[in-house]
Amino acid sequence: MSALASPSPPRGEGEKERRPRLDAARGVALVAMAVYHACWDLTFVGLADFDLFENPLWLAARTAILSSFLLLAGIGLVLATERGLDRPRYFRRLGRLIAAAAAVSAASYAVFPDSPIFFGVLHHVAAASVVGLLFVRLPALVTLFTAVAAFAAGQRLGFPLFDSPWLRWIGLTSFAPDSNDFVPLLPWISGVLAGIALARLWPGVGRGVLPGGVVGRGLALAGRRSLAVYLIHQPILFGVVWLIAHSGLIAVEAPATRGFQSSCVASCAQTSTPAALCEERCRCVQSAITATGQWEAFLADRLDNPSRAQIGAAIQSCAAR
Repeated sequence: MSALASPSPPRGEGEKERRPRLDAARGVALVAMAVYHACWDLTFVGLADFDLFENPLWLAARTAILSSFLLLAGIGLVLATERGLDRPRYFRRLGRLIAAAAAVSAASYAVFPDSPIFFGVLHHVAAASVVGLLFVRLPALVTLFTAVAAFAAGQRLGFPLFDSPWLRWIGLTSFAPDSNDFVPLLPWISGVLAGIALARLWPGVGRGVLPGGVVGRGLALAGRRSLAVYLIHQPILFGVVWLIAHSGLIAVEAPATRGFQSSCVASCAQTSTPAALCEERCRCVQSAITATGQWEAFLADRLDNPSRAQIGAAIQSCAAR
């Protein structure tokens, strides 16, 4: 549903020696992810108007949260293989990730058929868990160099060949696919590779006493079960927000209505009309169209000719004010 998720830490990451600070770091990232998703949910149902996809601060927040999960996934992969690859355990974890990713895709196709999640963060972590095995024993500087190259390639390169639905997951598309959570291999695998390099350079990462008392223990517990937390938190959040929006207790402005108002004001402003007057005229237009009973048909562009003429007259009347 949104652009963030969290894989569980690989088993074997301290099966004999847990690294509580890494668990707590995952827990902090989970809290940040839940806040972001709650804001997405509130905006989607019309209870808020957060500019999640255009505002630089929101974009930076999404990047930071997602990068933190990928960095931790890379660290976990090194710790899980430091005594050699436990194949049964590795493939069980990979199977869980693939199954969870498939479940997220299936749910998104049912709820958002126009923008489904076909390669989100769980898909990415599953793929990166395979690719990352090539780097867990390489020198850290080689892995860091590869991370920088992957980031640069994903940011700067795009080819029509990779626009194919079968190749989009690589990340070299010439356009951004319409998806509620698209985390292609490039450039995002750079986060996993950076985590692998960090764990190689800092073998003691995550060791130490867990700070924060009860809060710290709670964060660490959530971090140890991060896949489960991811799979259940968004349905619960979205369900609560949806119930509030449809309770009738709060006036809700649909996203399409907000979109009309903002685009109407923007078009009006291009005529050098004062902003306050543009907002007044656009509210007038919206009220006039609603009064005709044609608002939904207007938004969906399903008006017949008589209705178009009626609404055209109403718009001209508002413009003459």
